[in-house]
Amino acid sequence: MPRGADIVVVGAGIVGVATARALAGYAGRVVLLEQFELGNAHGSSHGTSRSFRLNYPDERFVRLAVAADSAWRELEAERGERLIERVGSLDLGPVATETARALAACGVRSETLSADDVRERWPLLLDTGETAVFQPDGGVTYADRAYAALLAGAMEGGLDVRTSTSARSLSLGRGAVHVELDSGVLTARAVVVVAGAWAPELLAPVGIQLSVVPTRETVVYVDMPEAGAIPPVIDYGRLPSPSEGGVARAGQAGYALAAPGQGLKAGLHHSGPAVTPGSTAEPDERLAAWAQAWVASRYEGAGDRLGTDTCLYTNTADDEFVLERHGRVVVGSACSGHGFKFAPVVGQTLAALAREAAD
Repeated sequence: MPRGADIVVVGAGIVGVATARALAGYAGRVVLLEQFELGNAHGSSHGTSRSFRLNYPDERFVRLAVAADSAWRELEAERGERLIERVGSLDLGPVATETARALAACGVRSETLSADDVRERWPLLLDTGETAVFQPDGGVTYADRAYAALLAGAMEGGLDVRTSTSARSLSLGRGAVHVELDSGVLTARAVVVVAGAWAPELLAPVGIQLSVVPTRETVVYVDMPEAGAIPPVIDYGRLPSPSEGGVARAGQAGYALAAPGQGLKAGLHHSGPAVTPGSTAEPDERLAAWAQAWVASRYEGAGDRLGTDTCLYTNTADDEFVLERHGRVVVGSACSGHGFKFAPVVGQTLAALAREAAD
């Protein structure tokens, strides 16, 4: 027999649990489906850290990051736990000038530092004449703690969580959406699809085209003394030249941040190959080698490699988020490799759309 719910959230990554938490005060029954276990490493939300930054060259993202900053602080107060270590954030390279302008236009404080200024504060190596934009409200999000905090808030609101439960397909009925599971059909008044790389296949049968490309990105962990005291770095200035070290895609920026218990996490943003969700592959050694060499060129005292890992990006063509309502189906694809920091405000938006859809 079909089983009922008011709102079903498909996907328990960081945006899924943020959406479920934002629905905690909803009077109806909310069910969260996850095809794997909670906090799994198959998608984009695992690990111990993510960078938190207000630094964007686009004023819209600066303003959204400011809203996310407030939401994270509220969650920290609610849970009585520090979720972001606010050591600031640093942008290097030509885009940093645009970042400084966007921050100023939004009334967000920042400093432009010389190479010597940076060296005096942190063990970072800039070339003579290089500058950096420092924003003090950024830092390192304790990703696993942040995930747990959002999930706890959702659970306290009466959330029904079902793990190892795949949404096989969606179909539309009169005033309802039917979610086919291995164990039967779950009928809801509204469904929120935040399934990352798996979303396009799930949405296509109900006529919703989600134009995203999943990629597998490689990260490397490097031994770095006092990594936790160094701001996350986004480096737009040093990118691989064509075919350097066998790197196929030059990417958008090098980046590094502390990863508690794992060292300094580094990578080349948007450099991984397109993949099919669910496929498995080892980290790309060429990307890992480039990232390790980049760390050695920027971080004084960087040591040996401690490990490698992968994660999925689900990419839109312009890095914008997809937050849409199609009747009783709500779509959230807040990703492109920079969605984690925005999870609380994106979750609020998707929850509002879900309530509208369920009416």
